[in-house]
Amino acid sequence: MAVNLSVSESILATPPELGAAVSPSIRSSLLSTLFDNVRPLLMSVVASSFVATVAYIRLHQPWTIVWLFADVWVFLGRLSIIYAYIAHGRKGSVNPGPWAAAYAPLCLTTSLLLGLGTMGCVRAADTTLASLAIMVASGILGGIASRNAAVPRLAIGQICLVSIPIGIGALLTDTNGSWILMPPLLMYVGAMTSIVRRHYKGLVALMTAEQNHAELAARFDAALTHMPHGLCTIDRSGRVVIANSRTAELFGATVEMLKLNVPLPEFIGHVGLAQFGETLRKQLMERCTAWLHGERRPLDLELRDGRQLEMTRNPVPDGSAVVIIEDVTERRLSEAKALHLAHHDSLTGLANRRELRDRLEQILSRTRSGSDTRTAVLYLDLDGFKQVNDRHGHTAGDEVLETVAARLRQTLRHGEFAARLGGDEFAVIVEDATLSSIAAIAQRVIRAIAKPYRLSPGGAMSIGTSIGIALATVNEPVDDLIRRADVAMYDAKKAGKGTYRVSDEQTALEPGTDWDGSVGTA
Repeated sequence: MAVNLSVSESILATPPELGAAVSPSIRSSLLSTLFDNVRPLLMSVVASSFVATVAYIRLHQPWTIVWLFADVWVFLGRLSIIYAYIAHGRKGSVNPGPWAAAYAPLCLTTSLLLGLGTMGCVRAADTTLASLAIMVASGILGGIASRNAAVPRLAIGQICLVSIPIGIGALLTDTNGSWILMPPLLMYVGAMTSIVRRHYKGLVALMTAEQNHAELAARFDAALTHMPHGLCTIDRSGRVVIANSRTAELFGATVEMLKLNVPLPEFIGHVGLAQFGETLRKQLMERCTAWLHGERRPLDLELRDGRQLEMTRNPVPDGSAVVIIEDVTERRLSEAKALHLAHHDSLTGLANRRELRDRLEQILSRTRSGSDTRTAVLYLDLDGFKQVNDRHGHTAGDEVLETVAARLRQTLRHGEFAARLGGDEFAVIVEDATLSSIAAIAQRVIRAIAKPYRLSPGGAMSIGTSIGIALATVNEPVDDLIRRADVAMYDAKKAGKGTYRVSDEQTALEPGTDWDGSVGTA
């Protein structure tokens, strides 16, 4: 609108005494209220036109006709601005500032016309007409205080433009003591001004609260949308109230499949149907129902694609709960890997010394429970392994150790368990051992390890192994059992390597048994 709006903009500004300036968005909302409702405006112009018409009928003076037509003309101007603003608003966002600046002078003109017309009615020697005009003016003033309170300077200006002419008319008229209207008029103006100020502050507080609430809701929605975990809130009855989009993603579903206001088991069963299938879905719903009313420990779900989800229920004091759904696949794999590394050798993948001791403890505890089975430990030390490292380097040595581990896995059978103790030392546990089976196992292992080794840089070489054997006795500590097998291994080394020997203590415990070197020679 190509007009100078500086005067109007000053009228639309917030008076400093009403507090700090509001945000641009709230200011726009306040200004837009000027164009919200046309009905009160129509009622006020009808009422003022009615007074002007009655004044013309009773007084037959020209100013009454001017008042009537001017009032209608200004009303049409205000109406055109309102509908133009609404039309522009339908096409997209529109700034109400320029429209309000053009609209404000017409509001003030309407108020001035009403004030001057009422002043003319008060000065006329017609008590009925004066009473009617003052009554209508009072009603319109109340409407102004309510309808335009969002723009306090404009509303107060309108109140003054209506009231001041009426007061002047009362002072200039001595007939029937019209001056007595001044005290109640001043009080009425004060009351209307106070209403405008309070109404304005209330509107600003309400809009500020709504804005803060909208910003908080937007942040909450953004947090729900972008959080890495699924989140559901359930009410006291266990029905899902809120669910974020990540929940659907975790179950391989779409956001449209999120079915709210249903019990949590039904919600999970529906959104995860593609991952569970009908049979598993029913089992899941039963588990979820029990979990929902049971312990607070997490509920684990394994999906068809191998992913693992963990559901954690966090109760809220009001009886509702927040359910967090997390993809724990990587974490579980990491935990399993860490657990595996804690009990297995990182190079060969065989069990380590710790796992060997734990396994022996379990086996011997069963044996001590009254079983008649025997358990044997074979302690292996590679013969000639140092030459591999010295001639070909530690990389070649690692290759040989990995090959030894692979050959042990291939050689051993059910009830036989291999471990790497460190360096070039290995061990084998044999359950339900007999003297003949131990000898056969030792010979199998010696033959397997003695086969040639082909190294990646080229060439081949051979190594052997010496084995010490110890059979567990009743209530024997694990460390003592391993120590006896270790000592027997050194006896095998002294006997010429590539053979096995049984612990001397074991020989003493087995009188009449032939445990000499000829039995164990491979």
